[in-house]
Amino acid sequence: MTGLGCKTGNWSLDLAPPWGVTAAIGNCIRQLEIAHADLMPDLHLGPTLIIASDYGGQHKGSSHEAFSFLLADLQFCWRWDEYRREIRTTRSVQNRRMSYKALNDQRRQEALPAFLAAADVIPGVLATVLINKSFMQALRVTSDERPQLPEGIARWPARVITKMTFVAHLGALFIAGLSREGQNILWMTDNDDFVANDERVIELTPLFAQVISQYSQRAMGHFRLGTMKCDNGDLLIEDLASLPDLAGGALCEIPMRGLLPKESPIQLPLRGHLPIKAITIIKWLSEIGHALRRVTFVVDHGDSRARARVRALDFYTD
Repeated sequence: MTGLGCKTGNWSLDLAPPWGVTAAIGNCIRQLEIAHADLMPDLHLGPTLIIASDYGGQHKGSSHEAFSFLLADLQFCWRWDEYRREIRTTRSVQNRRMSYKALNDQRRQEALPAFLAAADVIPGVLATVLINKSFMQALRVTSDERPQLPEGIARWPARVITKMTFVAHLGALFIAGLSREGQNILWMTDNDDFVANDERVIELTPLFAQVISQYSQRAMGHFRLGTMKCDNGDLLIEDLASLPDLAGGALCEIPMRGLLPKESPIQLPLRGHLPIKAITIIKWLSEIGHALRRVTFVVDHGDSRARARVRALDFYTD
């Protein structure tokens, strides 16, 4: 028993998610921690929790969109920072972004295994949620709900509002589940439609902070929201964000190629079914025993179109 509420493992049990989707994911994490107490990392030591998020699967061929979040204790990322700087120098990828779409480049391909291995020392978790697009469509904002949004955001297209809503609530769930009282939160998001310019970032900052506060009664420290434009040139933010980009891109290949079973447990034969770059990343995601934990969830329709069914994703990679 701690001052943060009763806990099994490192996931806080004093959460009260206000949304069915995130409540179902939170319950899934609780169940997984019964068998695997070290499923989630302890991120309470440092003063700042950093979260980098990326989103994929928007192309028509994919039945699911990927929402991927890296949460880490910023103070203890120094070892990874040293490794990734060395890789950028020795592998001749000094200024090249390690994004999934760009992995057709030979130098990036050659650097990918070392880049992923270096990330093993990050004290954190890489969490990806694959969400059925038809489920997302069923939860789109209605004309009656728009007046409840801040004036500027209420004018956005429905698809942008829907995506922003999923990002805010999923990120809030992981932050509330892993942060401690008074911890600063630095959230860096991919350059997506809902943060297309500085004005939108300013509009969203208090809204995201408000959503996080709905998930836990613990007070945050300072909350900052930014995009990849905030990188100061040393590519630290860029490289942190590349990890959810790589994870989301590889995982989107699974439903796009019809390899996502409808029933649990989910075990996926990969060899011969996915591109080599996706197999490399997914094999890395399936590893255990590292400082950087990896978890993947699938959200589909439950017993009604607006009710979520959540499953954890496991991989058979031989």
